[in-house]
Amino acid sequence: MQYALLAYSPPEDTDRASRPIPGGLAPLLDRPDVTGWARLHADESATTLRNDDGRMLLTDGPFIDSKEYLAGLILIEADNLDRALAIAAEMLQETRPGTAIEVRPILDGRFRGA
Repeated sequence: MQYALLAYSPPEDTDRASRPIPGGLAPLLDRPDVTGWARLHADESATTLRNDDGRMLLTDGPFIDSKEYLAGLILIEADNLDRALAIAAEMLQETRPGTAIEVRPILDGRFRGA
């Protein structure tokens, strides 16, 4: 089963586009159970589309107001949630303080990383 590991960063951590992936995390992203990953620009670069009773609303910024923002996602293959959590815990140890990783099963999709 595929799981998405959604990495959240504190709002003050906005310079990650100019720095490399943390050294201990890079080899973990190359593992065979990681099927894709992406780092995202800071939340202020987001544009959100909303369906408002059939009308499209376009707004700048993330879709929710939060103390953390979605910084990236990692797709993994794992036999079960326990294994997915173990992989996420291993990756979390290599991230910056304040980072959180949400683990969610994927219903379906075609994304495959390069």
